Amino acid sequence: MVNLQETIALYNMKFNEKIKALRKAADMNQQELADKIHIHVTHLSKMENGHLLPSIDIVQRLMKVFAVSADTLLNDNENSVVELQNHELNEQLMLINQLDEEEKNALIKIINSMLTKKRMKDLLDGKVNF
Repeated sequence: MVNLQETIALYNMKFNEKIKALRKAADMNQQELADKIHIHVTHLSKMENGHLLPSIDIVQRLMKVFAVSADTLLNDNENSVVELQNHELNEQLMLINQLDEEEKNALIKIINSMLTKKRMKDLLDGKVNF
């Protein structure tokens, strides 16, 4: 997974434009990205130029490298902004999906209690108004 420190707007971009924008934001050349997703650089070049569509396997590899959803990569009309600032959190969220329901529910309770504590602190500090 790449370590990006910026937000990338992917408004009404086609797949090939998104891949190119994400790659450039990660400060990678085509060869570096091709190596990360285990394809030949000419294959990547054809995808970035819109001459070739990716296989599901390649989409999955791109999702991991850029920590984005398949929907974000493939949906041409999605008005989205991809936050690429905390890849560790994205990885953790993917791992959470692998937990069983009981473990997920316990984790949700912990997160909710921490968020409630934060909201109460903000309210007491006058940062939040009702």
